[in-house]
Amino acid sequence: MQFVRRFRVGRGYLVVALAVFLAGAGSAAAAKLITGKQVKDSSLTGKDVKDRSLTARDFRGSVAGARGAQGPQGAQGAQGAQGAQGAQGAPGAPGAPGSPGSPGSAVAYAKVTYTGARGTGTYALVPGQSKNVTAVTRNNGSDPGFVCVNTSVPVNVAVASAETQFVGDPSVIANVFVPIESGCPAGSDAFVQLRRDTGTTDDTAFYVIFN
Repeated sequence: MQFVRRFRVGRGYLVVALAVFLAGAGSAAAAKLITGKQVKDSSLTGKDVKDRSLTARDFRGSVAGARGAQGPQGAQGAQGAQGAQGAQGAPGAPGAPGSPGSPGSAVAYAKVTYTGARGTGTYALVPGQSKNVTAVTRNNGSDPGFVCVNTSVPVNVAVASAETQFVGDPSVIANVFVPIESGCPAGSDAFVQLRRDTGTTDDTAFYVIFN
């Protein structure tokens, strides 16, 4: 007859057996044992995380590092194309009138008109546009274009300019002579000769200025 020996299983044996069982179950079984529900909030620290095991994706922008230093200024870009010309602006308001100029230095002047036919008409001073010129008369000779001028002040130098241009011959020359030549009435101070550039004298209005 065989005798079956009874023996007791000790506590240490059970622990070893459980450890072997868990090791054989693999990581899948271990993952089911510990989840986020079993981990107390704010209980894990940096010491519990493996170095370099986390990436930027794990933080999702919740952790920001210190701002880096400003980089060097980049090179200037190429000049852009010139833009289209803008529309012309509205005209500005007229400026204020300037102050009157100082009086001229002419000692005498006159604007002289002529009316009538060539050689028989009349010369006359224009009121308000003459100074120290008292009279203008036709030269005693028979040719037109010679006008004697009387002034109330001594005169030395003079200049004259024809006002009317002759049709077909636009060049009209006005010469003034001081002192006078023969042919003018006594007391005359100057005479004006009006002629075309062809040399023919003619009657026309003119301006004369004395200094």
